[in-house]
Amino acid sequence: MSDEPHFDIGQFGAEVRRVMVVAAHPDDLETTCGGTLALLIAQGVEVALLLGTDGDIGTHDVSLTREMLAATRRRETLAGAQALGMEKVFFLGYHDGELVADLQFRAQVAEAYRRWQPDTIFTFDPYWAGQAHPDHTAAGRAAVDAYMPSKMELYHPEQLVNGVKVADVKRFFFFGGSNREGEITVDISAAWEKKLAATRCHVSQFGQGEEALQWLADWNRETGKCCGLEYAEAFHPMRVW
Repeated sequence: MSDEPHFDIGQFGAEVRRVMVVAAHPDDLETTCGGTLALLIAQGVEVALLLGTDGDIGTHDVSLTREMLAATRRRETLAGAQALGMEKVFFLGYHDGELVADLQFRAQVAEAYRRWQPDTIFTFDPYWAGQAHPDHTAAGRAAVDAYMPSKMELYHPEQLVNGVKVADVKRFFFFGGSNREGEITVDISAAWEKKLAATRCHVSQFGQGEEALQWLADWNRETGKCCGLEYAEAFHPMRVW
């Protein structure tokens, strides 16, 4: 594996400076786009996470309560963010398996856009028919649905106080396996170990053994096959106006 990153930030737009990831569960960011984010952060891009749920049913250990698991997963989320060098995590605290792209969730996403002022959003593809988890679809749907209202002064004007301004999101990228024509494939080989380190922070989900993340290595190797890359992540751009 080369120690030198071969990464062109221009794939995402020359003006990418602040990225917000809108995700459903605590380990979504690391597994879907952790390598790409590590490369972006290394180039000075600021990254924040807006997390819909606390992942509070993600266990088969019936000795745990939802509250206990939620607290653990929040700690793991912060540890993963620190491992990647991320700027901020916003917790919305919805229950795992119950995320819905309703008006309340949309307004909360819009407020996060306004408060943190990202220029670029990474999220799940809400249009992909192969998505098996409804929370993933809901996160992507709310991320897109909040785009236009967040730019309008008359939408929830109570959010626009103490210097908070309307949002100015310029671009969206979908992760999660849409396999559409026009996808961007990113060589994350140089960032693979950092991605692994951040993902391993989610001990409640993956344990501590090397074999626990073999599926992730297989997935990222398969993604890279198209371009002769050792490890890769793929994204589908959505045009916005």
